[in-house]
Amino acid sequence: MKVITLVFCTLVSSLALAQKTSIVFERNGRPSQKELLTTIESSRNPFKKFMGEWTLANDIWIQNWGAATDTLKIADHHTISSQLNTENSLLSIIDGPEPNGHIFWAYNPNTKAVSHLSSFGEIRTGIGNGTIDEEGNLSLKITFEGEPAHTYRKYTYNWIAKDAYKMRSVQFDAKNRPTGLFYEGVFVRVKSMRTSVDE
Repeated sequence: MKVITLVFCTLVSSLALAQKTSIVFERNGRPSQKELLTTIESSRNPFKKFMGEWTLANDIWIQNWGAATDTLKIADHHTISSQLNTENSLLSIIDGPEPNGHIFWAYNPNTKAVSHLSSFGEIRTGIGNGTIDEEGNLSLKITFEGEPAHTYRKYTYNWIAKDAYKMRSVQFDAKNRPTGLFYEGVFVRVKSMRTSVDE
């Protein structure tokens, strides 16, 4: 039985976007990540539009954690998103300003459901589920360690251009009412999909 190896390497430099990630596993005759990305339009992966390398548009991040709504400039945000060894998966590795983390999505082609697992910083782990439509827009309901009991967040990832999507997270209380807490940003592609993996 062959052992599947998953290796993540992060190279740190003084450049704004320092992350370089390699995901290595047994191919068993399947196309490489680079081959997958060069034929992205023909992929059956429902997350295919997210594959590649991303940063915040104009470094702008908007949030409200309870005091007021703030518009922040966050330079050097960097995300690399790659399919793993099935066409029903996507792993995103986020680095840049802390907290860094990762997000894993899995799609069930029978139920059409998306499962979400994430981890950021020391304790901010998230678990949830949702749906993705034919245009690649994603909606998720996620609970987080470190947030008040019985609260949850609704995430939407909506495509606003071929190489740009808006992510918004809104917190709800135990009675399904918005608490006023939210954060959002627009993410834009920073490299061609052909060069974002297996460089």
